[in-house]
Amino acid sequence: MQARPQTLAEVAARSDSLIRFGRELADWLHTVRTVGSRPALARMVDTAPPRLAGRFAEGALADATLAAYAEWLCVRIRTMPPVWCFESERIAPEPWFADDGPRARLLALRDTPPAFKRRNLFTAAPDLPVRLRRGRPPVSAEAKRSANAARQRRFQQKRRELLSDLLKRVV
Repeated sequence: MQARPQTLAEVAARSDSLIRFGRELADWLHTVRTVGSRPALARMVDTAPPRLAGRFAEGALADATLAAYAEWLCVRIRTMPPVWCFESERIAPEPWFADDGPRARLLALRDTPPAFKRRNLFTAAPDLPVRLRRGRPPVSAEAKRSANAARQRRFQQKRRELLSDLLKRVV
């Protein structure tokens, strides 16, 4: 079993059809749900994904979707969107609506976030589960042990130097 994609570039690299793209994007959104810091979320979109327009028939739609999610995520976490998401090739060639029917289309036209409207994508409620956590980001137990060991080595080295200086004064 393959691990979930960590970046939008990985989503694009793994996609060879619109169905596969949808699954990979859903997995990426699950990954976004687990991340709680702005820098980590920004790293998830900073690398430009490979273009999908030539890879499968609906590739231009997938390119527009990736750019829309990248910009929308950056707006939500209050950072500058990457330059790649404003490329003209990352706009859907014709309007795409998530739901059919006149009422659903009207709601989509009204409620779609600007990042999606700019790319001809209309959906009333795109999923982006961002939950920033206050304070320091979580650190693994191994990283904590490593930092504590380094701190202990520095402390012991300072004690040795102090003891050495005291012994020199006595002698």
